[in-house]
Amino acid sequence: MKRLIVAVGLALLVLGAGPAGAGANSGPTDPLQQQAMIDQIRAQLGSNLADAMAAQQQLRKSLQDNAAQQADLQTKIADAQQKIVALEVQIADAQRLEALTTRRIEAERAQIRELARAIYAQPGSVLVVLGQAQSLGDLLTRISDLNAAGARAAELKTSMARDLTELQAQREKEQAARDEQVKLRNELNSELSQLRVLQAQQEKSLADLQVKVEETQTELALLSRQSTELAQQVADWLQQQQDAIIAAAMQAVWTQVQLWSQSNNVGQIPTSPGHSTMYRFVWPEPQAQISQPFGPSALGLEPPYGGYPHFHTGIDLVEPFGSPVYAADDGVVAVVGSTTSGYGKYVVIAHSGGLDTLYGHLATAVVNVGQTVSQGQPIGMEGSSGNSTGAHLHFELRINQKPVDPRPYLPPGAPSAFKG
Repeated sequence: MKRLIVAVGLALLVLGAGPAGAGANSGPTDPLQQQAMIDQIRAQLGSNLADAMAAQQQLRKSLQDNAAQQADLQTKIADAQQKIVALEVQIADAQRLEALTTRRIEAERAQIRELARAIYAQPGSVLVVLGQAQSLGDLLTRISDLNAAGARAAELKTSMARDLTELQAQREKEQAARDEQVKLRNELNSELSQLRVLQAQQEKSLADLQVKVEETQTELALLSRQSTELAQQVADWLQQQQDAIIAAAMQAVWTQVQLWSQSNNVGQIPTSPGHSTMYRFVWPEPQAQISQPFGPSALGLEPPYGGYPHFHTGIDLVEPFGSPVYAADDGVVAVVGSTTSGYGKYVVIAHSGGLDTLYGHLATAVVNVGQTVSQGQPIGMEGSSGNSTGAHLHFELRINQKPVDPRPYLPPGAPSAFKG
C-alpha cells in the first residue's frame, strides 16, 4: 500500500508539471479521441467520488449508531454498578445481623449450660425452691413457672436459630444477585470495549476516505492538463484504494450488526407456525429470476473480498419493481439502513445460531429495528437503490459475519414458494 501511495504521489507531481509531462506520453493524438478518453476518466473519477462520499455518509451514520450504543451501555453499566453497591450494603447489614444473632444464640446456650450445670451440681436447690411452697397451689405455680422458663428458653433458642437461617438464606440470595450484577457489568464493559475498537476502525476508515475524496477532487481539477494515459493510471490506482476502503466501511456495518446481536441477546428464536420443516430458509422472492450468483464477479460495482478484486457476497433476484420481499427465516430486525451507494436501502435480520440475512436495494422497508419477524413475513419492497443498475433484490447470508452462498440453505431449484 505504501508503494502504491508513493506512486500516486509521484504521478500527481508529474500531473502538476502541465503539458511538459504530457508531451512524453504516447496517448492518442486525435483530439476527439483524447476528449472521449478524458470524459470517460472524468466519469470514472466522478463515480469514485460519489461512492467515497456515500461510504462516508454510511460511516457517519454507523458512528452515530455506535455512539448511541455506547451511551446506552454506559447507562446500563452505571445502573449495574449502583445495584452492586446497594447489594453490598445489604450483604454487609445481613452479615452484621448474622453475627449479632449468632452471639445471642451463643449467650443463650451459655446460660442454659450454666443452668444445667447448676442443677447438676446442686440438684437440691430445685427441691428447696419447690419445698418453700406455702400451699399446693403455690407448689403447682412454682412447677409451672419452672416449666415455662425452660420452654421460653427453648423457644427463644429455636426462634433465634430460625432467624439466623433466614438471615443466611437472605444474605446468600443477595450475594447471588450481586454476583449476577458483577457478571452483567463485566459483559457490558466488554461490549463497550468492542464498540470503542469499532469506533476507532470506523474513524480511521472515515479519515482514509476523506484523503481519497481530496485526491480524487485534485485529479478531477488537473484532468484537463494531463495526458490520458497518466490520468488513467492514477484513476485506476485511486479506484483500487477506494474499493478497499469502501469494503472496509461496509464490513464495519456488519461488525456493528454483530455487536447489536450481542447487546440484544438474540439467542434461540422460537419456530413460528408454518415455518418450513425441511429448510432453514425459504426464497425471499418466490417468483424471481436469479440475475447474479454468489462469488467472484467481473462487475466493477462489487467490492473486493477474499482476494478477488470484485466479489458478489450474495445472490441477486429479479421481480417487478415494488414486489414484496419476505423474511427468509424467523428472526429479529437488527438494522434498517439507507445509503446512496452499496446496499442502498436494506434490512438486516439476525437469526438463531449466529446467522444474519441482508435484503438490499429495497424501494422501502416495512419493518423496524428490534421487531420480531416470522419466516415469510413481508419486510420490504424490491427497488433499485444504492449501487444498482435496475430493480432487483440483493439477498445475502452471513454465518458468524462471513458471507456464504445462500443456495444450499434454500429449497433446491429455481426460486419458488415451496417450503416443505
